[in-house]
Amino acid sequence: EALAADEDVLTRKHRLLRRVYQTSGKRVLESAEFGSFLEEHAHWLKPYGLFCVLRDLYGNSDSSQWGDLGRLSHAQIDSLASAGGSKYQACCYWYWLQFHLHLQLLDASEYAGNKGIALMGDLPIGINRHAVDVWVRPDLFDLHKMAGAPPDVFTQRGQNWKLPVYDWDRMARDGYSWWRARLKHMGRYFSALRVDHILGFFRLWELPSHAVTGLAGHYSPSSPILASQLDALGLWDRQRLSTRYIRAHLLQRRFGKDSNIVAKRFLEEGPNGAFVFRAGLDTEMALADAIEREPLVLEGMDPQQVLEAVLDMCNDRCLVRDEDAPDERFYPRFRLWETDSFAELGPDWQVKLRQLHDDHFSWRHEELCEATARQRLSVLQGASTMMLVGEDMGPAPSCLPLVLQDASIPGLRIPRVTKMATASYPYLSVAASSTHDMLSSAGWWASLSAAERNQHWTLLGQTGAPPDHDATHTHTHTHTHNVSTAVTSTFVRQLMACPSMLAMIPLQDLLDTCDSTASRNPTQDQINFPGEQEKSWRWRCALDIEDIVNNAEFVATLRELIHSSDRAVI
Repeated sequence: EALAADEDVLTRKHRLLRRVYQTSGKRVLESAEFGSFLEEHAHWLKPYGLFCVLRDLYGNSDSSQWGDLGRLSHAQIDSLASAGGSKYQACCYWYWLQFHLHLQLLDASEYAGNKGIALMGDLPIGINRHAVDVWVRPDLFDLHKMAGAPPDVFTQRGQNWKLPVYDWDRMARDGYSWWRARLKHMGRYFSALRVDHILGFFRLWELPSHAVTGLAGHYSPSSPILASQLDALGLWDRQRLSTRYIRAHLLQRRFGKDSNIVAKRFLEEGPNGAFVFRAGLDTEMALADAIEREPLVLEGMDPQQVLEAVLDMCNDRCLVRDEDAPDERFYPRFRLWETDSFAELGPDWQVKLRQLHDDHFSWRHEELCEATARQRLSVLQGASTMMLVGEDMGPAPSCLPLVLQDASIPGLRIPRVTKMATASYPYLSVAASSTHDMLSSAGWWASLSAAERNQHWTLLGQTGAPPDHDATHTHTHTHTHNVSTAVTSTFVRQLMACPSMLAMIPLQDLLDTCDSTASRNPTQDQINFPGEQEKSWRWRCALDIEDIVNNAEFVATLRELIHSSDRAVI
């Protein structure tokens, strides 16, 4: 099963769409229905159309590379993108495309509604820094900072999503009109909305614009540690605690006999026998760019391993200075005890710093997070009649369950994450077998040890030993009942029967409930790989939708699952 190259697919689609536009576009553009659509949606459609035209004209979406056209007023955008404007004809293709997308999605939504089926949309936590919204309304974003996530069991160095953070104070001044307009528009098509990373409405992991990893961040909003608080604890040497801790013996431990090569290229001698990064090489981005331009291969290390080791060295400190007030406000580096800076402190300072860290990442900001979330989520709920569903996985403040419960927002329950019996899930929740960030159920099961399988089998309410599984097993669509099908069917059936108000089963897992539709290689069915952009969003279904719809075994299985769980709408 070949993976899809999304950019290539998009290019081919636009090539075909432009051929259609050449033959029928003029007739559509002259229709009264299109005229009404353009008039109603002009506030976002015209900037979008012009953005696409300029992006293609200059070959990139970074408006800072467009010269004077990258800095247009709202009036100038409207003039260029309206009838008679110099870019109007080029914009019309994008207007035409959005018109058809609107009609098709609206038709699908109405068709589903007539069948008793509600559609759920998706609200990403952030947008690309080179998106049309940022170009038109840069005042709503802080482009000097980026959003991401701290280290976790999946990503040792955290995640840098490279998304600009919102300027919530600026948004509040006009009543959050950007958010309200966004949800109002989505409400035309959807009855419910999955709020991606709803934790970001409580607090968001914020990184400097020159970051590469997620190590140098801190939560926002949060209460920083003040210089006076450090002094009161006797942690007087703030320079020592916030400066990268690089010493000759540590270099040798990281890079072996090639440590001198690393020192010569990136470092210079600092005070008290320490090393500091050379001017122009003192940020993660500068170091990553330098290694990309001139890869460094050391004994036993490839360029990627060298880069990771250099970035770890760049983040070896106990405290991170606030960029806006570097001498007065500080944040503990996440898991500071994993740094050499911490390891070579005296035990008294270690104890105090560990306490500061634990307080900072546990209770210190709870009231602030709760107040922030209640205010922001009320804006989202008040903007439409859609039911909100919170994707609430990840390190969460302890106030999360209460806030979601008070707002009647169900959160996700995934067996492999909660490690709870599915029968104990609350009604105000959405049970899911997996997400786009995970292996399918069959792929995940293949990766487990025997002990882990026994544990999860019990949590599903099953007795006896779970089915054995050969992770290398492959099969054709017509082979007899197999372990992958048995396991996935059990997972799906238990989730459909659990008390959660909704059960969400990804297509991969639904297909894996039948021999005739099951994946040949379930370990390859993950869609998104956090922190690994080059591998992400390339999965494609091996079966045509027509083949799935006409597969009698699959349709019968799905019908039986829905009716036996009392989740049927009719």
